[in-house]
Amino acid sequence: MIKPTIDIIDIHKSFGSNKILSGISLAINAGSVYGLVGLNGAGKTTFLRLLMGLLKPDQGSIEIAGQNPWAHSESFYSDLGVVLENDGFWGNLSIKENLKIFASAKKVLWKDALDYINQFWGDTVITLSDKKIKYLSRGQRMQCALCRAFLGWPKVLFLDEPAIALDMTAYEHFKKIVIQAKRHGATMIISSHQLDTIDDLCDRVGNLSSGLVNELETQAASGIYKWLLRADCKAEWKNVFLENCCIVPDWKDGWWSFNIDTPEEKIPVIIRKLIEAGCQIYEIKQDTTGFGDTIRSIYRAIGT
Repeated sequence: MIKPTIDIIDIHKSFGSNKILSGISLAINAGSVYGLVGLNGAGKTTFLRLLMGLLKPDQGSIEIAGQNPWAHSESFYSDLGVVLENDGFWGNLSIKENLKIFASAKKVLWKDALDYINQFWGDTVITLSDKKIKYLSRGQRMQCALCRAFLGWPKVLFLDEPAIALDMTAYEHFKKIVIQAKRHGATMIISSHQLDTIDDLCDRVGNLSSGLVNELETQAASGIYKWLLRADCKAEWKNVFLENCCIVPDWKDGWWSFNIDTPEEKIPVIIRKLIEAGCQIYEIKQDTTGFGDTIRSIYRAIGT
């Protein structure tokens, strides 16, 4: 049995009488990107700080790449990449001067760090600017934070709102770096309110609410797919869907919508039988609902 890189069992955390986390258990395997979503104040940052050893859980256990974060071992932090709200850079130093300090702390030779910077950040502010950090824009500082996080290709990365303030070019660059890190076997947790980022990068997603993480599913994960068919509405055509889907279809604004498993087998049958029944079909397509749409529906349901 493969041991997960991130293994969290029944963790609780309170501040005084304010309970933040109420028994979270989570296992994430190597090479996976886990998305963490939730409303402001749900406890996402507290959760990440527990995983980094910045806070101690009141109850439960956390094991990251075989280590207890609260032990604060040097090797643990050498194998960790993070992006937090406070980037921790020295404002009066240049980008490379800052990166040189962090490379030394992570025991990455500066020669190897430069190879990484030139190969993966050669067309960005990291190599094109000699400015002091304090003169950079918010988006440029985020690029610096991302460059530092992936320095040395750590085993585990915790990224809190990593795409915030990135322009379109920088965001595409970030996506490529995440893919490259996965090839190195990195395990990542991305906490973000930017749902496109969650959709683009995450293999699994959990919604942190009421102190618990509830796993979300896409259509592909559940094995049930939603399809849309544009046609006229007649009562007898509903039976065609019922015979093949076993689910009552909806009809609205000229579109039939229905859920189905094994669409590659059943869609051709449905189309053939509808045509035989005299139905004029204008268009058929899959409703590609991703994590982002699932999360939006949850937020709408609770009135946000």
